[in-house]
Amino acid sequence: MRNNGIRAATILVVALGLCLSECKRSNDAAPAQAATGAIARPSSQTPQASPPAQPPAPLPSPNASLTQPPAPSEAASQTSISASVSAADSTESFTIAGHTFRLLKHVQRIAHDETVEWWELRNSKDEVVHRETYSVSAANGEFDFTVSVTATPFTTKEGAGIIVQHGEEPSDPMAGGSVQMFAYKYGREKYGVDESLFQSFGPPIWVEGEYLGLDTDPARPKPTLPPGITMMTMDDILKFKIWTGNFYIVYPVRINWIAGSLEPGIRCMEMTSQGRTSRCSYPVEVEAHRESEPTFVRLFPEPDDRATPKHIVLQPDTKVEYLEARMQFDWVSQDGKSINFKVNGDVWLKVRIAGQEGWAHSEEDFQALGVPQAG
Repeated sequence: MRNNGIRAATILVVALGLCLSECKRSNDAAPAQAATGAIARPSSQTPQASPPAQPPAPLPSPNASLTQPPAPSEAASQTSISASVSAADSTESFTIAGHTFRLLKHVQRIAHDETVEWWELRNSKDEVVHRETYSVSAANGEFDFTVSVTATPFTTKEGAGIIVQHGEEPSDPMAGGSVQMFAYKYGREKYGVDESLFQSFGPPIWVEGEYLGLDTDPARPKPTLPPGITMMTMDDILKFKIWTGNFYIVYPVRINWIAGSLEPGIRCMEMTSQGRTSRCSYPVEVEAHRESEPTFVRLFPEPDDRATPKHIVLQPDTKVEYLEARMQFDWVSQDGKSINFKVNGDVWLKVRIAGQEGWAHSEEDFQALGVPQAG
């Protein structure tokens, strides 16, 4: 009995020791867990099983693109790359009156197609003289339209500068794009002395036709001056071939070196039976398409509806010479951002038929002369 009591006491002492040891281990472990933060707080969401690990993708062979077709995702990526737009800058330099100017163009490209997004004309101090920006849009791997920009230096009797031309494709067959002139104001009077005088001579000129280049106006009168006195005659002109609806005329634009601007090359005023009108005469360029059957045309002795016309018979082989045109041609400024030319009123065409000269202006007569309305 006494042995049993001793055994029970021994067991109680061992159990108490084990309990005290376990409690101490538990108290030591709790602060360490809180300090490290290695165990995340339990999420309120239902835990989900982790997806099985994927084996690493094999490295592609250097010749894989030559021997195997690309996977669907790779093919889509290649299509996107071939249709993507890349950009590049180009620079062209010009020397005007001893100063160097640069035309800087920022070009967007898709494959073999390209369009100008913006361009700048900079002087020798790398200051921007002028900047133009155009919209760029593309679909199905190509541009919706493309813009081209070219620059050409020029020298005339009175000054020098740069002509910048702009065109768009696709465009109307008659569209000739725009032309903008940059030069030294006052021309040779202060030729290249002050680089700040190099400027735009006005907004772009948009024409339905073609820019022909620079010339000297032969009709400009030369003033008679005393010996030793010089004067700027300002007979430098830009020439344009402009569509009237039936044929082309050659239209002059005068360079006003003193004002640093462009203006109509000629201004006219004449008296008709209907009063005064500002019509001028212009050289013509005609591509006639005559009828294959005999017809007739009415020729007026002067460009006036109230005059009495002659009726001239036209055979298919009758010789017709196209001499000049007379009309009112308006200079239209679009809020100072562009300049356009527009026919205002009747268009008269002077012709010579078998030695007889006269004026025609109705659509029936233009049709008989081989210049029907178009465009």
